[in-house]
Amino acid sequence: MLLKKSLKLRSILINSCFKIKMKYLIILALMLCANRQGYSQEQIPETGFSDVIVKKKINGKICDSCRAVSVVTKEYDFNYVITGAGHTPHRFGRLKGSFSYGPSRPRAPLVSAYVISQRNIGISFLPNFLQENGNKIQLYRNFGGPDYTKLEFRAEQNGKVIKPWMPLSALGENSNYAILGINFPEDKFIPVLWKRTFYAGDFNLDIMDSLKVTVREITTKKLLQRISILRAADTANNFIYYQLPLGDGGLNANLQDILNLGRGEPVAFGGDTSTIFKKDYGSIGILLYKGLTFQDEVEYSFGKNPYKWKSLTALDPGHGVFLVLPSDMTAGKDHDIYLRYKSQPETVHSITVSVKPPPFEIPWAQIAVISILILTLGLTWFYLRNKRNKRKLAALKQKNEDTETRLSLLSGQLNPHFLFNSLNAIQGTINNNQEKANAYIASVASFMRDVMDNSKKEFVSLQEELKQEEDYLKLEQERSAFSYTISVSTDLRPSLIDFPPLLLQPVLENSIRHAFGQNLSDPTITIQIFRDTNNLNVKLADNGITFWNSDGVQQGHGLSLTRKRIAVYNEKLEGMSIQMNVNYSEGSGTITTFTLQNWLS
Repeated sequence: MLLKKSLKLRSILINSCFKIKMKYLIILALMLCANRQGYSQEQIPETGFSDVIVKKKINGKICDSCRAVSVVTKEYDFNYVITGAGHTPHRFGRLKGSFSYGPSRPRAPLVSAYVISQRNIGISFLPNFLQENGNKIQLYRNFGGPDYTKLEFRAEQNGKVIKPWMPLSALGENSNYAILGINFPEDKFIPVLWKRTFYAGDFNLDIMDSLKVTVREITTKKLLQRISILRAADTANNFIYYQLPLGDGGLNANLQDILNLGRGEPVAFGGDTSTIFKKDYGSIGILLYKGLTFQDEVEYSFGKNPYKWKSLTALDPGHGVFLVLPSDMTAGKDHDIYLRYKSQPETVHSITVSVKPPPFEIPWAQIAVISILILTLGLTWFYLRNKRNKRKLAALKQKNEDTETRLSLLSGQLNPHFLFNSLNAIQGTINNNQEKANAYIASVASFMRDVMDNSKKEFVSLQEELKQEEDYLKLEQERSAFSYTISVSTDLRPSLIDFPPLLLQPVLENSIRHAFGQNLSDPTITIQIFRDTNNLNVKLADNGITFWNSDGVQQGHGLSLTRKRIAVYNEKLEGMSIQMNVNYSEGSGTITTFTLQNWLS
């Protein structure tokens, strides 16, 4: 009897358990069916989500097949999502260092910095938990962090406040993106809409605009988070240019290395160091972008007006995205290619690919005919040129002889001129002092001998010219009282410098005979010789009261001969010339400057 009761009770318990299991199985199946029909916002796991997924919305509905570009920042105390832009690309690494990351001590306000390429972004704050009816509902990995309903935020663009302090509790949801929670493994859990997010809004950034979003506690004003974002100029020049030959099996080996191993033989600098690349005719040119993510989409165009943009896509952009240039590009021409990142269409990078002409191939018979023709033309040209050169040499020789004759005639005219002036000086001295006149005659004779010797030469050394001019000044000092100084720059060697003989004497004579009046207390002549780059300068100055080169004063015969000699020298010399310039300043005297251009080169 007891055994029967026991068996009956056991049967009742088994049936009850079976009915309970069936009930729960039916409920679980209904729940799964409901989840398969759409994303649920109510089914939040008791332990919170372990990860975040961002999906685009189209017409208010979540698009599973649409790629959403976003940054999900998961921190212990604070979480947020930046939609419309990804993490800082590797090419912006150096710019990211310009941001301040703030103190690293625990509980200090955390500063996160991003350098992005996209124009339009949005920021949503993700709480770890929500407060409902005095209870905490866990949404994320833990219960850490603040109560978001007790926080406020502010946004600044380029240092100017665009959104003043506003409580997070007053913010709504992002209507363009859906933020969902997920637990691992993903194939066993369906993404669930985040129960509550706080959307700070959309931000539109021009190139080099900066955005700073600050979050703090409402009551204590304690700073909790600062997000700094810079939209940098994103030039699509971070590529390497490769060239691959088509023949001799080189294409297969090189292409295999580039595609599989990421290596090859570059024939030009990277895109960040050059904009012009040369390409052999018939070869394949490749632009390789490395280190990209699925968020970085490169576009290219072979025409500018209008642009016909095409996208470069790859299954794994991290291993390289390739732009293969056609092997049949027109030879001997420059081809412009335009590149940009899809995320920043306003920044277009232009490069030029210069295709070399094809190898020069001519049949041997034509080469022989052309060679004979060139040889015949060359011999004819050489004969005509040789004949013309002989005529030119004969004419040049005749010209040089004429020039030398003219110089000799001019120098011959100078000798009687010096003799005439010296005889006048001797005559005046004899009338006063016969003994002094004899000494003076000897000095004049020696001076005239030097003059006659030098007049036969086309050039003398600067040292010889200065000595002869000093002898002349000493002779003149016997007749009239004046002083003189001669200075030569230390960087010149007068003994090694050629100089036209007797070029300075007529100028010195005019200063002595015409510039110095009877009322002048201290008549002085100064001779300075210096260089100016390749030019030799000779400056002669007197402190006379009369401008001897003016129309009111009769110019001496020697000065006229000097100007004629300069004209002949300038006609003869090639690449060199002599310029003479005379200036008078009342109260200062007359300054005569000889500039011998390219004399010291």
